[in-house]
Amino acid sequence: MYRIVKDGTSLGMTEAPTYVRQAGNGCFVLCREAEATGIAYNGSVYHLLGREALGDAESVILEEADAGEEIEKTATTNGIVFTTMAEAGNIDDVTAAEHADLFSPWAYPVNYTAGQIRRYTDGKLYKCLQAHTSQADWTPDTAVSLWVSISDPAEEWPEWSQPLGAHDAYEQGAKVSHNGKHWISDVAANVWEPGVYGWTEAADDAAEV
Repeated sequence: MYRIVKDGTSLGMTEAPTYVRQAGNGCFVLCREAEATGIAYNGSVYHLLGREALGDAESVILEEADAGEEIEKTATTNGIVFTTMAEAGNIDDVTAAEHADLFSPWAYPVNYTAGQIRRYTDGKLYKCLQAHTSQADWTPDTAVSLWVSISDPAEEWPEWSQPLGAHDAYEQGAKVSHNGKHWISDVAANVWEPGVYGWTEAADDAAEV
C-alpha cells in the first residue's frame, strides 16, 4: 500500500501505483516503475519528486504504508464522526443503537456531560441526562436521573424505566416489560408505571418469568 503525498498532504492511497512517462510525442504512456517519471491518479498525472521533470505536473512522493493500520485509522475516524453526530442529535437513537460497538463503554470515575452516549455491559446505549462524575453505584441501568436508555431496536419489549419528564416519556403504543409482564402504553407522553395507570397488559403475550 502506498500513500500519495503532495506538499505534506495525503492525496489518497493506492495498492498499485500507475506509473507513467512522457513519450517523444508528448503523450503520457504506461511504463514500469524503473522507467517512470510520474504516476497517474484520479485522472491526473503527477511528477514523482526526484525524477526527471514532467512538464507542468505537480510533484508528489510515494510513501509505503501499512494497509491494516490505514484501515484501522479510517474506521476509528469514521467511528468518531458517527458518535459525535449521534450525540449532537443528527443521528436517530434507532440507528445509533444498531452501531453500539462504536460508542465508548461507560466507566467511573469519569466526568460526563449531558448528551453524551455510552455503552454499558448489557450491550445497550445510554444517553447522559445531566452532567456528573460517575460512581461505581451510579450505573446507567440504575441511575435513571442521570442516564436514559436508548433501547435496542431489535428488542420488542425493553424493560420499563421511570421517565423523568416529557423528553423521555413513552409514546402511545410503546411496548415495555415490567414486573414479569408485557405492557402497551394507552396514552401519549406516558410517565406512569405500568399497572398503575396508562398501560394495558398484553395478556396474550405475557413475559416469561
